[in-house]
Amino acid sequence: MGGTVLDAWNLSLSRLDVAQRVQSLTENSVQAGACNQFWDRARKQVLEQCYFSFTTKAAALALLLDQETLTATSQIIYPGWRYIYSRPDDCLKAQCVTTQFGIRAYPNMSYWWQNSNVTFGTRWGPYRPPWKECMDEVQSPPGQSIDILTDQDGAWLIYTTDPPNVTILSETLLDCCAWNLATMIGGPISANQKAKENAMKMFPMALSRALAQNLNEEQPDPYPDSPSIQCRL
Repeated sequence: MGGTVLDAWNLSLSRLDVAQRVQSLTENSVQAGACNQFWDRARKQVLEQCYFSFTTKAAALALLLDQETLTATSQIIYPGWRYIYSRPDDCLKAQCVTTQFGIRAYPNMSYWWQNSNVTFGTRWGPYRPPWKECMDEVQSPPGQSIDILTDQDGAWLIYTTDPPNVTILSETLLDCCAWNLATMIGGPISANQKAKENAMKMFPMALSRALAQNLNEEQPDPYPDSPSIQCRL
């Protein structure tokens, strides 16, 4: 388990060579004001840039419109796509659209070298259909949200969200958020120039470490060798 918001704030201050520490998230100080102003932005920027398993959710998408049901060409909103879905409100970054079978590779799934109609009856998971995001033009008033366009019926979205409790973030990821926060508050709290430059340099390195750690905390299903590979063994 990671630290608290207060831990991240004070870590950022220490990296900027600022002696004062924040004792409370609501205290009336220059340091607390700067951290409070930029903390959400600094954290969400980190979460949006990489895939982290502990900030990932899956949700069945709410259908807004099946454009195949439209009776006139002039009614089409987004040409070239059949289904228009509403993107979840808590979505920071859409990772992929999939079916109810998800993106996991099961041992008995269909692969490209198999005749799925003969071997398994139907082709299923993992399946990632084409999709894209666009500004909402279906609901009223328009332009107030983001939609998901795809040709997949019953679509699901795998996406990154902002966890309500930062203590579930790993220490490595919270460390990365603290570095990013330091790059933003260096000016408002008048940190020395060398410390600000170091924060700018360290943030991308911390981001790489956090991503590498997360990738080492999962084990994907192995992709089986095709017959052309197996015959060489």
